[in-house]
Amino acid sequence: MDLNLMPFVSVIVPNYNHARFLPERLNSVFQQDFDNYEVILLDDKSTDNSADVLASYASHPRVSHLILNESNSGSPFVQWQKGLELAKGEYIWLAESDDVAAPDFLSTLSACVQSEHDIAIAFARSYRIDEHGNNQGFNAWGEVIEPLRWNKPFVNKGDNEIAHFLIHRNTIPNASAVLFRKDLGLQHITDIMNYRFCGDWLFWILLASHGKVAYRPDTFNYFRRYATATSLKRDKERLDARFAEYNAVVKAAMDRKMPGTSSPLQHDWMIDEWIANKQHMSVWDFLMPPFSSPLRKRFYKALFKRLIKR
Repeated sequence: MDLNLMPFVSVIVPNYNHARFLPERLNSVFQQDFDNYEVILLDDKSTDNSADVLASYASHPRVSHLILNESNSGSPFVQWQKGLELAKGEYIWLAESDDVAAPDFLSTLSACVQSEHDIAIAFARSYRIDEHGNNQGFNAWGEVIEPLRWNKPFVNKGDNEIAHFLIHRNTIPNASAVLFRKDLGLQHITDIMNYRFCGDWLFWILLASHGKVAYRPDTFNYFRRYATATSLKRDKERLDARFAEYNAVVKAAMDRKMPGTSSPLQHDWMIDEWIANKQHMSVWDFLMPPFSSPLRKRFYKALFKRLIKR
């Protein structure tokens, strides 16, 4: 790609306690076959030796900032905002600190966002890896809606993508897979500052409402799933908070009259996820899920169907 045509990309690496994964992550960033980017390293007061690992990369010519927080922010999205405000790029890659990217990730997605007018988000195919880097297969979260869609590239109008996919579930399940416009990120980052678990779902909906969404299956993001990851913790308080946020995302989308909110919403996966975690709850906790009223009715209907099948 002609350097004069390549967009400048700011790669934000927000880290918390991922010292053991940082070398692999950062090497996958610095080994990109793309030449027009800066790297912003952020640490949210890690309790491991992350600060030392990050400091060892501070002199790399791609690194424009190394920011070590003096206290923990309590939210990944506070770090996102900090990185966005420091970024000089037209596009942003949030390269989360325990994930890995293919060498052609930036070149492929940068060409993608330049290929058509008004692309707000471009994202790559994601594979799950375990803590040792073993590939656990393609993330099929979107396949429930349309199984064959993710095998080929597409560009879709944002409103259509929201109405048929994003309003129903987060079909962009990992931030590390995404390249998005900085101006839109700055416009909407404050909308998700009170979220802890699924603010990214609302973030993609809001960004998509401003333009097109593009997908490429021919470059890869590898996101790490392991037992101690925040997203896999299932204590009662965290589970309740997660489901309350699911409801909050749906309500925020409905309040903004996003495309698809006037049609039946496919949110049975929330009910299935709640039921799947029943072994971690008391009977009372299980029977009082933190769903809004319509979802609560569907929860009890789904529970009844399961009980009569026994």
